[in-house]
Amino acid sequence: MTSPAKREPPFWNEQLHRIPWCLELVAKAARIRDEVLEFVASSRPFMPYPKYGNLYSNTWDAFPLSIFQGEHIELSRKSLEINMSPLVAAYRKRLPTASSVIGPLEAEGVLRNVFVSRLVPGSIIHPHRGWTSDYLRIHLGLVCDPGCAITVGDETRTWQPLELLAFKDGGPYPHSVVHHGTSARLVLSHDLRLDYVARFIPEVLPAACAATPAAA
Repeated sequence: MTSPAKREPPFWNEQLHRIPWCLELVAKAARIRDEVLEFVASSRPFMPYPKYGNLYSNTWDAFPLSIFQGEHIELSRKSLEINMSPLVAAYRKRLPTASSVIGPLEAEGVLRNVFVSRLVPGSIIHPHRGWTSDYLRIHLGLVCDPGCAITVGDETRTWQPLELLAFKDGGPYPHSVVHHGTSARLVLSHDLRLDYVARFIPEVLPAACAATPAAA
């Protein structure tokens, strides 16, 4: 008799301690937060995240720490009025601790789409899936508000300061965010290739477990 397929978890936070890179990220989290907050206070790096129709309501903005590949913004590159490469280089110089964590895996080709994301109170990111299922999206909480929550599939969580939250942006479940809090939420977002993650967490690969189909 064939055993029933195991349902894929919406979040992968509990497994991240098995990835050495994630342990390094958490170990340097306080320094990363302090550098980001100092940079944000002294500069104006944020730019509106592309809306792509009805992706979000109110205000969601971000600034890049890597070149985007295969993301929404990459697909819209021809419509962008700026070359992001000089911005990325300039921002990385101002954020040396984050850059030291990003650099090695970026050079290896397993890390991409790194950006600082800010969501203000009253904002909503509507249910959606990302463009690719090949990556695990990992958020490092920088400034958190318990009233700002993310729902992936049928599970809802909030970000915690200096801790990681992970889900598949283009995975089997739609995800959404609602900010009912009183202060801006800031996270540092990374996309880590699933085949790299699977070196440490083999069950992260889609073939290893079957997700319950999500409602349309």
